[in-house]
Amino acid sequence: MADPIAELANKTGISVDQAKKGLGAVLAVCKDKLPAEVYSKMESAVPGADDAVRAAEAGHEESGGGILGAVSGLAGKIFGGGASALVSKLSGLGLSADQLKGFLANVLAFFKSKLPEDAMTKVKALFPTEERTGS
Repeated sequence: MADPIAELANKTGISVDQAKKGLGAVLAVCKDKLPAEVYSKMESAVPGADDAVRAAEAGHEESGGGILGAVSGLAGKIFGGGASALVSKLSGLGLSADQLKGFLANVLAFFKSKLPEDAMTKVKALFPTEERTGS
């Protein structure tokens, strides 16, 4: 099985550390916002999911707000709490807006290939996507 974290890093053009923390942030938000059975399916799809979540939590504690911190407030107004929490957790990873967009698209594609459609519908509802903004 390919390493999903290395694959995300490669596809997005970010470091493996950023990808691990980013995926951990996604998992942490999903764990908080989704039913346990949906999160369990996500967790099973990612080898080392617990390590990724811990890395994201450690990285988030070290980060400042920055411009993406301001964006997270805007995202909360546009998308609601789940997307705001996700952008907030990802804001400290040093990703550009384009990298963030690419990362989230690749994370969604990864989970789409691993999760049943009903679970994926719930996961996608947490993501700030162009589809949801009408762009």
